[in-house]
Amino acid sequence: RSAGQGKEPLRPSPGIAGRGLGMMTGTLGSRTLGSRSVSSTAAAPAKPPAKPGPVFLYFTDVSEEDMMRISEATSKAEVKQLLKDCMRIDQAEGLRTEILADMHYHNYSFCTAQGFTAMKTSTFLSIMKLVLEEAISCRLTAAEACDVFKDWLLKHSVERPPWSVGVFTYDDVKAVMDYVHNTFFRHYRLYMYVYMTRCDLGISMDGARTFINMPPPVPLCLRLENEVPPQDQPELAHLYGPTETELAEERERMAASRQAGGSEDRATIIKRKVDAGVERLMKRFEERIQEQDVRFQALVDGK
Repeated sequence: RSAGQGKEPLRPSPGIAGRGLGMMTGTLGSRTLGSRSVSSTAAAPAKPPAKPGPVFLYFTDVSEEDMMRISEATSKAEVKQLLKDCMRIDQAEGLRTEILADMHYHNYSFCTAQGFTAMKTSTFLSIMKLVLEEAISCRLTAAEACDVFKDWLLKHSVERPPWSVGVFTYDDVKAVMDYVHNTFFRHYRLYMYVYMTRCDLGISMDGARTFINMPPPVPLCLRLENEVPPQDQPELAHLYGPTETELAEERERMAASRQAGGSEDRATIIKRKVDAGVERLMKRFEERIQEQDVRFQALVDGK
């Protein structure tokens, strides 16, 4: 039980107790991608079992002696160098190393501002290191990485050995959650862009040796019986007006109707025009019926 800040640690609740032994094996070494793991074939050689990692993370990367040396450091550069040694940052000097060192330094500064004890500070630093390593190695999304972080934080927030220990109090958990969400997970995509490995594939083609001349496409032949006169399409009716012959006939009928207008009343004229129009429509309808019969007979004979 931690005595930091003189506050009582969280007590196990029925909801937390139901999480069971699954939280105990959540370290980076023992996590095997869960449902993301792929079953190997029978011919594949068996891999050696992964080395189990620590169950709890207090004083795992940063020991008590290391915490004393860091607390006695007098400059930011000295603190960052000590944290780099404790966190085993052995990459070449560059952007990645600087970003990682800054992350651990700001995490340590947060713990100092909160007045955390050496055990709390060491635990928080190791949790953040493990979450970043697992997010990179397993290519986790932000939501999945957040679940990993919550599992490890909860494992160190309830005094319930051997499944969890009460390193952090309830107020500590709230402060840590707010800090991590406003810093690490807000810039999660940037961390993944910097540290996640990518493979760029370039493809080139030598046209002189590998290009195959494709034959030109053969145009599709439209059978005559499948053609439809454009003037029969309602959408194209405005493009096909009456012919000169039809206009001449219409003018003759109009002239004849005007000449006969003196002896015929309006009703008779209208009836004659309507009858003439109906007669023309029936004639066209019969012609189309005959054309369809001819096409149908041609299709039957072709079969």
